Amino acid sequence: MNWTALGAVAEALAALAILVSFLFVKQQMKQNHEMTKASNQREILNAVRDFFTLTRSDPEQFDAVARCLKEYEGADARSKHIFYMWAVDFMLIAEQAWYMRRDRYINEASYIGVENLCLSILLTEGGQKIWPLVRDSWGEDVRVHIQARLQNVGENFPKYYDIVPHF
Repeated sequence: MNWTALGAVAEALAALAILVSFLFVKQQMKQNHEMTKASNQREILNAVRDFFTLTRSDPEQFDAVARCLKEYEGADARSKHIFYMWAVDFMLIAEQAWYMRRDRYINEASYIGVENLCLSILLTEGGQKIWPLVRDSWGEDVRVHIQARLQNVGENFPKYYDIVPHF
C-alpha cells in the first residue's frame, strides 16, 4: 500500500468518525429535549398542585373563592381581591402551559387539562366578571385563543364548581 492510498483510508476513517460523532450529538440532543420536556411537565403539574393547595390550606381563601365563583357581585372587596388574585395566578399557569405546549415542552394532554381548568374558572359568574379586566394582561396569542375557546365551548362545558363540587 502506498502513502496516497493510506492517506485516503485515513481520510475516510476521519470522515466516518465525524459522522458517528454527529449522530451521537443528535441522540444526546434528543435525550436532552425529552428530559427538559419531562422537567417542564413536572413543573406545570407542581404549579397546579401548589395552586390548589391555597384553598385547601387557607379557610379565608376558600371562603372568598367559593363566594366569588358564584356570587361575585355580592362579595365584599377583600373576597373579590382574593378571588381575583387566585384566578390570575391560575391564568398565569395556563399562559405558561400554552407557551410550553407551543414550543413542545409539555404534552398535549397536560395542556388541555390546564386549559380546561382555566376555562372552567373563567366561565363562572366571578370568572366572567374578571375576564374583561385581565384578558389584556396575557400575551395576545394566548388571549385570542382563550377568547375563542370561551365563545365556542357551549353551555354544557362544566364550571369550576361543577368539577370541584364542594365549592
